[in-house]
Amino acid sequence: MLISRKCKFLFVHVYKNAGMSITKALSPFTVSRYQRETVRLLRQLNLPFPIHWDPTPFDTHATAVELVSVMGRDEFASLFSFGIVRNPWDWLVSLYTYVLKTPHHHLHPLFQELGSFQNYIGWQCDGGLPLQKDFLFSSDGEQLVSFIGRYEKLERDFRHVCTQVGVSANLPKLNVSRKSRSFKQYYDERLVEMVREKYQPDIDLFDYRF
Repeated sequence: MLISRKCKFLFVHVYKNAGMSITKALSPFTVSRYQRETVRLLRQLNLPFPIHWDPTPFDTHATAVELVSVMGRDEFASLFSFGIVRNPWDWLVSLYTYVLKTPHHHLHPLFQELGSFQNYIGWQCDGGLPLQKDFLFSSDGEQLVSFIGRYEKLERDFRHVCTQVGVSANLPKLNVSRKSRSFKQYYDERLVEMVREKYQPDIDLFDYRF
């Protein structure tokens, strides 16, 4: 999650959908370098600081519903809010490969213990992490964010965001999970259907296909 009251934007960070790259690109438009360093130091000392100095005063993956409940509907609506979604089959592979190569990630021990991609998909489909739509919509289906971009059209949609909020920024590539292997190679027919059943709301809402 990233917020700029100066440039009037709010980014809702869905797991593994270029969130770190977008945060890196847009952080300069949130607070000054001096303020970021001050916040870092005060956090280390466990001392308070002005909340408007903090580029991420909420949890990194706070949902739009959570943000509305804390900020209030009027302030939330006054900002250009956006999030990025991704093909669910690709999304799950990206999260899996990223966590496995990141020992300090809180899910790393669990994913190692699961032992295989097949077991990981079983875990996801039997509970696991929230749907992508749950980050961007209310429980009754209302779209809360101003704009939903596509990971598959990331450069185009990021340029659209920059145009809407009046900034110029380049999007770096960070936290890339894998380089050449297609997400489709991780699946057999049974796993494809398991994901389809669990993530049908995302598949239908965002019009994705395997």
